[in-house]
Amino acid sequence: MKREVKINALTILFFGITILLVIAEYFKFNEVVFYLKPLLIPCLFVLYSFKANEICKYYLLALFFAFLSNVFLLFSSPKLLLYGIIAFLLYRLLSILTVIKNGDRVALLPLSLATIPFLFMFSYLIDMMVSPDHPSFYATIFNDIIISIFCGIGLSNYVLNDSKQNSWLLISTLLFTFLVILFMFDKFYLSFQIFKPLSALVFSLAHYAFLKFMEKAEN
Repeated sequence: MKREVKINALTILFFGITILLVIAEYFKFNEVVFYLKPLLIPCLFVLYSFKANEICKYYLLALFFAFLSNVFLLFSSPKLLLYGIIAFLLYRLLSILTVIKNGDRVALLPLSLATIPFLFMFSYLIDMMVSPDHPSFYATIFNDIIISIFCGIGLSNYVLNDSKQNSWLLISTLLFTFLVILFMFDKFYLSFQIFKPLSALVFSLAHYAFLKFMEKAEN
């Protein structure tokens, strides 16, 4: 089977799983969600392996921790929630290393200016939603600092160089920002039925946008 055919088949499979997952989340088919959700990252892993001419080890390791986070967050236990946040934090740190290695040179002053609005926003959400005695309080703070830096890199790189790779990076960072906001509302404040299917959709689109960034950066 030709490489292009395999890539197209895996892309269809990835978005097929996404659509089924969104439907299952909306109608609360919990068993379907339990088996489908962990499949997204391995599918992305294989898709990247076929797309890439040169494998980025940071990105593969990042996907591994994204997979662990996905699995831990399937459960409602506060302890597993904490593990899920820590795994997501490690995923985000490795994503930043991936961008630094494969993207444009990061300029500190534009990065600092671009990060500040995200820090203010997440600080407000933490203050409003997360109690200091919650087991995940400090992990949430660290996670939101890292996601703010990640978003700052995406925004500053796009402003300095409006290229296709930076466009995909910005789309990915903004989607991940929205995903974190949905997660915080759902886990720490108010939970609505629409949050989980919307989160599943945003999660998949954010990861796919980052994969497109990797593809454009390599080219």
